[in-house]
Amino acid sequence: MRETLCEISLKQRAIRIEDPWMDTKEFRELLKIHFKPRMNELGFKGSNHHFVKVTDNHFIYMFVIQANKYGGSCVMEMGATLDFLVTEKKQSEITVYDCDFRKRLRARPSLVQKIFKNTQEKWHENVENEEDAINTIHDMLNLVNGQLMGYYSQFSTFPNSITDITLDEIISGSRRLYDLGSPPKLRLALLIAKTHYYIGNLEQSDKIASWGLKNIGNATGLINDFRKLIQEE
Repeated sequence: MRETLCEISLKQRAIRIEDPWMDTKEFRELLKIHFKPRMNELGFKGSNHHFVKVTDNHFIYMFVIQANKYGGSCVMEMGATLDFLVTEKKQSEITVYDCDFRKRLRARPSLVQKIFKNTQEKWHENVENEEDAINTIHDMLNLVNGQLMGYYSQFSTFPNSITDITLDEIISGSRRLYDLGSPPKLRLALLIAKTHYYIGNLEQSDKIASWGLKNIGNATGLINDFRKLIQEE
């Protein structure tokens, strides 16, 4: 009798549970030794898997090594936010998940992968022994060295890195917004409107906030935020 898809899935899960993956705690100890020093060199402070860099131009850069909830692997995620947008939290409490701009740090697919459309994201495996785990960490560091600061360089100038994004670009989208890892249109509009408001450019803040309010759709939780930015006549 053939096995059902459900039975096969359960069997594969059972095999996965029995796999000798390195414990996440052990892997993080290796990250502390082999990964954390490089992040410190780049100006980031933090633990063995969560790092933050506070700049002198309002931007806060966040970086996290996110463990797979099933164990055995992890991914790296970058984020950026503005200090005046996170006033309800201490800077030491901010995580990538508080950032409006977020992007995974991942290996670029090879030509062969593109041809066969095999571009599924590859998680970094903790593997079963220390030597292989260190090799995995070196692969992760190669991605950091090749991509990390290039991503954050997009936020190097305040306020232009934000205010140069026009309403037309918000509406139509662009490669730049994709590279920034920008949020959905309404949240992006709110962020840009708040930035214009912060620097005293009330006319632009009003214009973008008014557009957001008119196109609010199901995002009713943002109504009050937009209204606070619209100037009374």
